[in-house]
Amino acid sequence: MSALRVSGRTCAGGTIGTLGTVGTGVWHPSAPRAVRQGCRDRGDSAGWAAWREYLASRAQPRSLTDLLPGRGQPLSWALPSRHAGAIVSALLGPPGHGDGEQNLDRAWLETALAGWLDRAAASPYDPARAAEALAWCHGLPRLAAVLDAGAWWRLWEHLLSAAVEAEQLRLAETPLVHQLLAGELALSLGYWLPELVPCRRRLVSARRALSAGLLGLVDGEGLPRRRHLRLLRPLLACWTRCRALGDRLRGGPWNKAAQTRYERLLCQAPRLLHPDATSVLSASRNGQRSADRFEGAVLTGGNESHARSVAAVLRAGWNRSDPRLAVVYPGTVVRTELHRGRELLWAGAWDLAVRREGRVAEPRAAWEELRWVCDAEVDYLELELRLTAGLRVRRHVLLAREDRFLLLADAVLGQQPARLEYRGCLPLGPGVSFQPAGESREGFLVGSGGKRRALVMPLAQPEWRGDPRGGSLGRTDRGLELRQSAYGRSLFAPLWLDLKPQRMWRPLTWRPLTVAEQFAVLPPEAAVGYRVRVGRQQWLVYRALASRGHRTLLGHNLVTEMLVARFRPDGHVEPLLEIK
Repeated sequence: MSALRVSGRTCAGGTIGTLGTVGTGVWHPSAPRAVRQGCRDRGDSAGWAAWREYLASRAQPRSLTDLLPGRGQPLSWALPSRHAGAIVSALLGPPGHGDGEQNLDRAWLETALAGWLDRAAASPYDPARAAEALAWCHGLPRLAAVLDAGAWWRLWEHLLSAAVEAEQLRLAETPLVHQLLAGELALSLGYWLPELVPCRRRLVSARRALSAGLLGLVDGEGLPRRRHLRLLRPLLACWTRCRALGDRLRGGPWNKAAQTRYERLLCQAPRLLHPDATSVLSASRNGQRSADRFEGAVLTGGNESHARSVAAVLRAGWNRSDPRLAVVYPGTVVRTELHRGRELLWAGAWDLAVRREGRVAEPRAAWEELRWVCDAEVDYLELELRLTAGLRVRRHVLLAREDRFLLLADAVLGQQPARLEYRGCLPLGPGVSFQPAGESREGFLVGSGGKRRALVMPLAQPEWRGDPRGGSLGRTDRGLELRQSAYGRSLFAPLWLDLKPQRMWRPLTWRPLTVAEQFAVLPPEAAVGYRVRVGRQQWLVYRALASRGHRTLLGHNLVTEMLVARFRPDGHVEPLLEIK
């Protein structure tokens, strides 16, 4: 079955004919008694009035704009046509406005609904009409206050039939329509109208359809199948809305295998989306853009500030409380946002200033992505910026999942020895302050409630303030500022942020390590190593700043450019990230 026409006669869990009765088996015990006993016939004005009053007074479920707040109307994401957008806007309000803020005109609605039902019954469903069906579905609760009983039940019956019959579509032939109807529409019916048994039963089939979609359309690495790459945006929009709804339902939107596939897709999505909101290798490059800023809302959970240029989102996990760092680099400026749950620790430009022999080195080109790693241990992003005076900056961003730390580091790389000065600054969020330690150089990011949210350690600087070498870390008018200077070809400026709440009060230390090559100690301009300890946990950081060679560090032989590892209890090193 490659095309879907809805007959309007089939309903699972009970049949409602065009002029028939709303049988008692349709109502779930969760429906009010007045509704179950009174609303048995579509002509029963008392029962219909009770149902309308109940829908108008429900505090739950929450709308999509509440679940994915602040970024416009989620049903407007990746819409296939302007007409579908007009339907969404008319029923649920324009992007940027909450559901229910716009008055519904009864005469217009009755005409629009009659015409839409006629067209939907006369021709096969396509993505645009499926999107319109979703808009009508999400409008069902508030439409009961405007439509008469007959029109409302006909709409409900049609949407339910569409979800039921869409199960027969072949996923490989019509993947988007299948996911929008058999998956999202079915899930939305069960979410909005669990008091109706046929809608509640759609949840099982919706989870089955959505699981099949993720597992069939996305491979084990989180990459869309090549033939479905052009559908990445609308599919990702569909699945993200379903996840928002499913998080409020027992059992979620899909099975565990599909959840893993979705998480991996989110890791890969920034690599696959152009800044103009189209998919890479897509034949369509007309730059359809949603005012709702789709990419950022999807990739950062609804907390994007620069969605059109989102390039990476690093996550420690998939719970709402887990740290996540959004990174955008549209030109010569890198902007970041670090969230711990709902709290914003910093947001804005990660400023960079480099001087060589007292002269400012200016950017010569935009930031360029060199590496992106997303695996079970870490998310890692590496960028490069070319400067004047023969300098380059390699920017490293690593977020460890299980270990719950964030490593931010800039490597300033040159050709000739010189006096190098570095300044990096992160703009702290509202209510967030930096609380320095007394005698040592670490400090804490403290939230508005006075709780420690992150431990910050400047690894290249001496641990004790009594040692005048190295640089400084502190709060300025710009934000959290790291300063370092050195004489040589290169300079490495790392910040280690421990994000695990249980470690905020543990004893800590860090030490620079000796790096040797052929029994000779290397200067910091050639290679650096650090050992970090918080409580009982320890980690190792190594970075080659000159050409790679056979190096030794703490008795370990290295032929790598970069290594970040944890120490196991037996003293052995377990790599989290190794770049060879």
